[in-house]
Amino acid sequence: MKKSGQKLDLFAITWPMFVEQLLMMAIGTLGLWMAGHVSTAAVAIFGLANQLRGIFDRLFRVVGIGTSVMVTQHKGGGDDAGARDVARAGLAASVWTGLIAMVLIGLAPAQALKLLRLPPELFELATPFFVLTGIGLALDSIFITMVSVLRAYTFTKDSMRLTMAMNILQVAVSVPLVFGFSGIPAQGLMGLGWGQIISRIVVLILLAVLWLHRLHIRLTPIDLFRLARGPLSGILHIGLPSAGEKIAFRIAFLMTVSMAAGMGTSALASHAYGMQAASWVTMYMVSLGFGSEIIIGHLIGAGKLKQANATLWRTLWIAMGITMAGAIASCFLTPAAIGWLANDPQLVSLITTIVILELLLEPGRCLNVVLMGGLRAAGDVRFPVKFSVVSNFVFGAGLSWLLGVHFGMGLPGIWIGYIADEWARGLIMSWRWYRLGWTTTARAARRRILKKLAAA
Repeated sequence: MKKSGQKLDLFAITWPMFVEQLLMMAIGTLGLWMAGHVSTAAVAIFGLANQLRGIFDRLFRVVGIGTSVMVTQHKGGGDDAGARDVARAGLAASVWTGLIAMVLIGLAPAQALKLLRLPPELFELATPFFVLTGIGLALDSIFITMVSVLRAYTFTKDSMRLTMAMNILQVAVSVPLVFGFSGIPAQGLMGLGWGQIISRIVVLILLAVLWLHRLHIRLTPIDLFRLARGPLSGILHIGLPSAGEKIAFRIAFLMTVSMAAGMGTSALASHAYGMQAASWVTMYMVSLGFGSEIIIGHLIGAGKLKQANATLWRTLWIAMGITMAGAIASCFLTPAAIGWLANDPQLVSLITTIVILELLLEPGRCLNVVLMGGLRAAGDVRFPVKFSVVSNFVFGAGLSWLLGVHFGMGLPGIWIGYIADEWARGLIMSWRWYRLGWTTTARAARRRILKKLAAA
C-alpha cells in the first residue's frame, strides 16, 4: 500500500498529534492563568467561552471527521484524485458551517449569554468578548478541516509545526494586549480574543501553502464555497451521524454547564478548571485515538481488516495505561496548582473532589474515544451514534441534574453523571467492535473504492 508522507506507524503518526494536544492544553491553561490575573469573573467568562467553542468544535469536526475518513480510505485504496476531491468538498463545507457559527454567536452574543445562564452582572464584560469568539469560530471551522486533511495524508509533523506556530503567535499577541506593554493599553479579557483571531488567520494562510506543496491541492476562491455533490455525500454519510452524536453530547454538556453556572461564579470557575485538568490527562489518549483512526482508515481502504482490528486493540491498551497514570498524577498536582493560582479554599476543595472522581471517569472515556474512532474509520457510525445520544441525555444530563441539582450534591454530582455516560458509551462501543459489527461497512467502503478505480 502506498503511503504519502510518513510510515503508517502508530507512534510515528501519534507523537506529533500529542505535541499538538500538549500545546493546545498549555495555551488553554495559560489563557485561564491570564484571565485569573484579570478577575474571577474573567475566568468564568473565558471558561464559558471555551465551553461554547467546544460545542461548535464538535460540530466543525463533523466535517473534519467525515473528510478525514473519506480521504484515508481513498488514499489507502490508491485513489489520489478522489482524495483531493473530498478535501476540496470538505473545505467548502467547513467555510459554510463557520460562517453560520459566526452569525449565531458574533451577531447575537447577548442571546447566547442568556442561553448559557451567565450571571447578569457579567454581561457587560462578556458581550464584546463573545463577538470576538464568534469571529474566531469561523476561523476554527476552516482550520479543523484543513488540518484533518493534512493528518489524513499522514503529514502529522507538518500539522504539529503549524499548531506550534499558531500557539506561539497567540501568546505573543495576547500577553501584551492582556497586561499592556510599552504604550499598548491593557485590554484584559479582550486581549485573549484578539490573540486567538490573529494567530488563526496567519496559520490558515500557511495551511493553504502546505496544501499546495505537500498535498498538491491548488485552491481557488470558488473552492471555498462550492459544495461538490459527489464527494460531499460521502463526507455527510460519515459526518451526519457523527454530527448527531457530537451535537447531542454538546447540548447535554451545555445543560450541565448551565447547572454549574446556576451554582454561582465559584462553581462555574471550578468547572472550567476541572475540565482543563481533565484535558491534560486525556491529551495523549485523544492523540492515540486520532492516530489509530488514520491508520485504520488506510488499512480498511486497502482491505486489511485483520490488521485494522489488531491496531485498535493495541492502541486501546496503550491509551488506557497512559491515561490512568496521568489521572493518578493529576490527583496530586492539580489541587496544588489551583491553590497556587487562585488562592481560593472553596475552589481547591471542589477541584480535589473532581480529580478523585476523574480516576473513575478516565477508563470509560478511554474506551469511548478509542473504540468510537475505530468505528468511524470503518464507516460504522449509525448504531454507536444512536446509543450515544440516549446515553448523553439519560446519564450525561439527566443523572447530573438528579444528583447535582435535585439532591444538592453540586459539582461532584455533575461529575458522577459524566462518569456514568462515558462508561455506558465505552462499554457499548467495545461490544460493537468485538462482535465485528463494523466489518460490513468496512467491506462496503473497499468495494466502493475498487469500483471507482475500475471505472477510472
